[in-house]
Amino acid sequence: MEEIQDTNPTTLKVLMVPWLAHGHVIPYLELAKKLSKTNLFFIYFCSTPIILNSINQEYLPKNIQLIEFPLPSSPQLPSHQHTTNGVPKNLLSTLIQTFGEAGSTFAKILDSLSPDLLIFDGFQTWAPELASSRKIPAIHFLIVGSASVSFFYHHYLYAGKRDFPFSGIFLKDYEAKQLQLTAEMNISIGPNVAFNGLEKSHEIILINSCNEIEGKYVDYLSTLSNKKVVPVGPLIREIETTTENEENSKIIQWLDKKDESSCVYVSFGSEYFLSKEEIEEIAHSLELSELNFIWVLRFPLGDETNIENALPKGFLDRVEGKGVIVEKWAPQARILEHPSAGGFLCHCGWNSILESLHFGVPLITMPMHFDQHTHSRMTVELGTAMEVVRDDQNGKLNKEETAKVIRNVVMEKNGGENVKAKVKELRKKIREKGEEEFDQVVNKLLDLSTKNKQ
Repeated sequence: MEEIQDTNPTTLKVLMVPWLAHGHVIPYLELAKKLSKTNLFFIYFCSTPIILNSINQEYLPKNIQLIEFPLPSSPQLPSHQHTTNGVPKNLLSTLIQTFGEAGSTFAKILDSLSPDLLIFDGFQTWAPELASSRKIPAIHFLIVGSASVSFFYHHYLYAGKRDFPFSGIFLKDYEAKQLQLTAEMNISIGPNVAFNGLEKSHEIILINSCNEIEGKYVDYLSTLSNKKVVPVGPLIREIETTTENEENSKIIQWLDKKDESSCVYVSFGSEYFLSKEEIEEIAHSLELSELNFIWVLRFPLGDETNIENALPKGFLDRVEGKGVIVEKWAPQARILEHPSAGGFLCHCGWNSILESLHFGVPLITMPMHFDQHTHSRMTVELGTAMEVVRDDQNGKLNKEETAKVIRNVVMEKNGGENVKAKVKELRKKIREKGEEEFDQVVNKLLDLSTKNKQ
């Protein structure tokens, strides 16, 4: 790792520490890049060696320095598992606990770098406290949408005594039970950990969203937290065409042969793995839709499942020419920006939603867990998505109903035409307002640092 030190006394030194998940590292890194491009900031990007090694340093600006944050290794949690990517579910709470006990290591990093500002993530209750004791402003950066955060924070604060003021955001009974069960299994991740960042953030809170998408929820979160919530997004990864391999080229060439807006892209993120039953239902839905599709299918690290065996018998033969199955990874941004992309069937990870809206692709939402349900409700309320129909009692999928929703969105009928129009309109607004909103972020950070030094 190249050693770089900031030699310009006029730049603001910012230390950024994301949580150890791919979906957190990406927006933190994109924010680092945007700040660095202003030439007003020098960024120390701090994470575990296994995560830093996954970052393509060829594209990093010179005023971003990678800083190793070593966690204690153990036979149960060796250093190559100091990331949520590939960590078995039963070890996730161990990883959270290990990270939560890393305050003394972080204190040494703070003392060594002496940053002007700290931008911190969840699961690090020690970060704002250690920064505050050194008179360093610590700012929480939320990587998820304000609709979801304000919904859960509202219920934490009012404990059922006051209804959430926006009826479009809600949980179905089986979703609430699923979340309750998850909370009980991860008892160490209590509300005090989940909302610590909101309560300890210095004066402002940054969020990867924008007013065009979530203005009223940004405002409500500001009211709940008694702090100014400042949108910084949407933060979208730059498309790195020079690293395109032969497999990715084949995907784009396949899309080139399809009609405009005729294909559905299917992906459920890098860290959610479909069950055998879910794989079969989605496969049947795609087949029944009779549409062109690209489906990214992933299995847990170490799982030797063969794609052909995971899919319904004869499926690959029946969809030959119409469907492409990609294992592990696909160039998502390249696919979504392609004229042939007509819909995105996804789990409602926040980064995926923002990419789809940025590229003007209508969403077909199939939320799986955590805050994905409330993300989905927000996109439906916004008019940019249709959500697949599930059984109200147990949440099971129905292949006929899912196929119908996919067709409605991609074929632009039964309301799908309105979704397409809304996405196009929003795409234009986001791109027009983006830089203007980010200027406000820069000014807020500069003001905080100036006030702190007075």
